[in-house]
Amino acid sequence: MSFAVVLVGIVIGMMSGFFGLGGALVATPMLKLFAGLPALLALGSPLPAAIPSALSGAVSYYRAGLLDGKTIAIILSAALPFNVIGSYSSSLVNDHVLMVATACVMVYASVTFLVRGWLMKESAHHPKHQSVTQLIMIGVATGLLSGFLAIGGGIIIIPAFVKILRTTVKEAMAVSLVCVAALAIPGTIVHAMVGHIDWTVACVLGVVSIPTAYYGSRISVRLRNRTIERAYGMVMLCFAIYFLWTLYS
Repeated sequence: MSFAVVLVGIVIGMMSGFFGLGGALVATPMLKLFAGLPALLALGSPLPAAIPSALSGAVSYYRAGLLDGKTIAIILSAALPFNVIGSYSSSLVNDHVLMVATACVMVYASVTFLVRGWLMKESAHHPKHQSVTQLIMIGVATGLLSGFLAIGGGIIIIPAFVKILRTTVKEAMAVSLVCVAALAIPGTIVHAMVGHIDWTVACVLGVVSIPTAYYGSRISVRLRNRTIERAYGMVMLCFAIYFLWTLYS
């Protein structure tokens, strides 16, 4: 199992830095499929590793001047309390339902970015005014889903920022990584309390994913936004389809 966990750590670290995600969304099905972890341990064990890996990935975005402290503060003020509610709620739901929900979220995110990356014309960047109400609503949705599925929340933040607030995907990823690290803290505490974390697995993932997240983010900030959108959509869709197939095969 240890070798499989190391490989998962490398993958989630690269995806964390490259795509602005905490990596937990992809780590859950990978740990279940390749490392043989029970569903609930696969759900919660990646959370502690998301904290250092997301912060490591955020360094490159900070150096590129893409972090917005005020926006991050508003998002987290709404997301943190709802993250706790979502985390507790996960223990009340059948583990198979949680796995299917994870896959469905992956499909939604992948399709969103494939449509943007391949079917929509690339236009000039005209950011929309970010109202406090919109940011709070995004924060609430991010907190609930990140707690419920034991993910960082980037899967909500990035599409919402790009589609609703009309930011660039890189700006969305920068905000996402900081929020992912912050949201993983209460999520880790609650999931640990209900016994959803294998700490050996969590430690291995954390150690391996820190350097790979940093290099993933360095690559990402140098690429075109459209290239990132296409890569994100294709990788996530393929993995989601494979994961759904294994759940019902």
